[in-house]
Amino acid sequence: MFKIIPLIAILLQFLVYSLSAEVPNLPKRLKRISTSKIEVQEGDSNTLYFPMEFNGAVPKSKLEKVKALDIASISLVYSRYRLSETFDQLTLNAQRMDKLYACMPGLKGNLNIQWNWVEQTGCEDPNTCKDYFHGFIIKLKSKADMISSVTEQALMDYYTSVYEGGSDSKKMDSLIAVGKVSYCKVCDTLKMRKINRRNKMSSFKGWNEENKNKLAKYLRSELRDSSSYTLELLMGKKGEIYFADSTETPHKVKKILHLLNDDLKHSPARYNGKKIATRISLYVSQESTGLDIETILTPILPKGKTFSLDSFLYIRRTEIVCDYVDSSGKSIAKTTGIANTPDLIFKVFDRNTQWKNCLIATDVTGSMYPYLAQFKVWHKLHLNVNSQNNDFIFFNDGDNMPDNLKVVGQVGGLYYVHTSTFSTLSSTMNMAMSSGGGGDGPENNLEAVLEGLSSNPDIKEVIMIADNNATPRDLALLYKIKVPIRLILCGAQFGINTDYLEMIRINGGSIHTMEDDLYTLSKLNNGEKIVIDGIEYEMKYGKFLKRTKTPLPPAPAAATTLR
Repeated sequence: MFKIIPLIAILLQFLVYSLSAEVPNLPKRLKRISTSKIEVQEGDSNTLYFPMEFNGAVPKSKLEKVKALDIASISLVYSRYRLSETFDQLTLNAQRMDKLYACMPGLKGNLNIQWNWVEQTGCEDPNTCKDYFHGFIIKLKSKADMISSVTEQALMDYYTSVYEGGSDSKKMDSLIAVGKVSYCKVCDTLKMRKINRRNKMSSFKGWNEENKNKLAKYLRSELRDSSSYTLELLMGKKGEIYFADSTETPHKVKKILHLLNDDLKHSPARYNGKKIATRISLYVSQESTGLDIETILTPILPKGKTFSLDSFLYIRRTEIVCDYVDSSGKSIAKTTGIANTPDLIFKVFDRNTQWKNCLIATDVTGSMYPYLAQFKVWHKLHLNVNSQNNDFIFFNDGDNMPDNLKVVGQVGGLYYVHTSTFSTLSSTMNMAMSSGGGGDGPENNLEAVLEGLSSNPDIKEVIMIADNNATPRDLALLYKIKVPIRLILCGAQFGINTDYLEMIRINGGSIHTMEDDLYTLSKLNNGEKIVIDGIEYEMKYGKFLKRTKTPLPPAPAAATTLR
């Protein structure tokens, strides 16, 4: 018995080796998909169909006109049904791919092409299966796709540079010059006014009722004087207050200095970052209605310069401001900021410092690029400093998979990384962006979340950054997610997609907008209403209905000068 065991082990090892030797050299970017039936979509000039016999390996059509560099994805479609138990689907697929390689040698080893093996499960006999499509579906990069892949990266770089405080538009300008983008650049000369942060007016605070009453009591009781005074004072570089000319000031009011220096808060002015003295004209008026005090502060500039409040507080300059607009005239970006894109990512992450050890699932399709630039800049500043979120997954809805092949839960285009290094995070994000732009409207948000959670089961919360205008195609998978989702919705300035409201209510998570963090959606009862960013929503039988926009409150009255 003991002598047989080594022999069995040798035979098993040989068998494993033999089987592994028969496995074809599969593409590195290969995704396996299972679906009932693939419907051929006619009329799409960028999708080519190359049918084969049900159990054959020879294409019926030729491929001479197709260039490998123009291909985005190749899908091999077959049926699971077998005529015989000994039938080997893997071998047949390998033969089909070898034939395709022979027709187009540039395909083998091409890492830029996404391969899909699509197994159809809907037919159970040869006659039915013959009506199913079998063969290759080749999705070509359209001219728009190829331009878009270059343009979107240039836009992403531009947006990022703007959020980092720059205005470098060389990439955009060069793309416009060679005609690869449909934008034009419109510039205007503006006179800009900017706060001069090196200059600062002196502060002279503390005329509250207590100090006013103290001064009134001193003047009326101790000095028996109820007249009005105009006192010329000076505030030195150290903040001390004294009379500008003590010889001309009545001796009895000098005691006021004790009150000014001891009971009031004041600090000296600054000019070009250096402390300077300030002249103070103090008007004390004792009326029948009470004591009134008014001050005029005038910084004393060096070298006899004349003080002007406007030139002291502001820097004025002429600046050329450029705006990129599309063919309809709609603005997309400015050199002084990004038009119509709120600082959503910055504000939500800055406000929610309690988020730690979360999975951050982010939509990286084209419509998200201005927000992705904010994502990059924020993590560039915080990832290595104080952020404790190191699990990221980016999703692009299928790596350019044809829309008719997308099956809920199997769409792909997912890029997970666990890192505390910004360069690694950025490269993973760029790879996800360049590998696919989304295709149809819906995205695979929840598929991405489940993939990220499987990569790190210890995660307790999910931060999802999603496009408000793209409803997840896989809401049916929500029940599998057992942790709360913290949803940041991009592009929701005109109202939140109610499908997302329902998703968060069921999940028990929260929604985060520019101004609010909403944790109570799961507690709403039938008929109850909630106002989010001025828009009212009502919960009716498990569904949210968008109501009318709540009118904004009237603007507050202009502030009056305090004395």
